[in-house]
Amino acid sequence: MATKKTKKPAVDAPMDKRELPPIASKWVRYLLGFSVSAAVGLAPYLGRVHVPLFTPMLTMIPLSLQDTAIPTASACMGLVAVLVQWGRSRRPKDWEIGTALVASLFSLLIFVGLEMTTVAHIDVPAVNGKVSFAVGLSTPNKPPCIGLGRDECIAKKLNLDESYIDSFFGDTQTSLAKLWLVLSYVGFMTCFGLVVGLLVLRDSNN
Repeated sequence: MATKKTKKPAVDAPMDKRELPPIASKWVRYLLGFSVSAAVGLAPYLGRVHVPLFTPMLTMIPLSLQDTAIPTASACMGLVAVLVQWGRSRRPKDWEIGTALVASLFSLLIFVGLEMTTVAHIDVPAVNGKVSFAVGLSTPNKPPCIGLGRDECIAKKLNLDESYIDSFFGDTQTSLAKLWLVLSYVGFMTCFGLVVGLLVLRDSNN
């Protein structure tokens, strides 16, 4: 007599993944393309990937600011990519390219000026390198640094401790220096990316 096979209990199937509507799916692809892909492709330029014989501008910014500067610059580069895609059907005018080029040069000069006047670069012989701190324009003449220069004060009296440095130079002054450094860096990166984008549009529409 044949035995009746018992039916195994069905294993719960995983919940069906609901697909996004076509427009939303396209929006996701565009969002990833303009943000993630742009940031990954520009990683060497932004300073995230080391390239032999190339020193990115990011090295001019104190290490403590780089984790803010890089994501902000990446987001702005994504916006530039969107702008280039949006203007793909027309040829940029010469004055538009010239304006973007002037803005790029102006933002570069501001960044370099701020870096030279508000950032202290301290030699650290123990590691055979340098550390940088955004301290602002003025150096207080008060203990424990009376009669000492900015770099000497930071190295010898403030022990390269950023919390002591911010307190000595003033939290407001150092915070403003950090803000303007990041903004000028991001401004230059964005303007330069825009110049390149406009040139690409001009060449592609010839």
